[in-house]
Amino acid sequence: MTNYLVLEYRGEEHQRFYYLVKQLFRTLKIEAYHIYQGKHEETVQVFIEVKPLTPSEADTALQKISNALKEKLEKKWKTLPSASLPEDYNIVTLPYRKLITT
Repeated sequence: MTNYLVLEYRGEEHQRFYYLVKQLFRTLKIEAYHIYQGKHEETVQVFIEVKPLTPSEADTALQKISNALKEKLEKKWKTLPSASLPEDYNIVTLPYRKLITT
């Protein structure tokens, strides 16, 4: 079973987010990920393949990625799963169109 960490960006700088994520993942040596466009052009969803993680481990990994992105871009994304949300609210919308798979 494959598990995923998700970054979902909604904003005007969606193309910049897309390229920053690719560059950051090369730096962090994250190789297994998929990038999709949401229903709206300004929505970009990034699914990162991971081994099974505890909620705490997932939150730590996502915070590391999010903090690195915040250095270059205003935060307009959410991360899932999120330890700050109840389990019933950790819901990802379905992707609309594949942009890249590695």
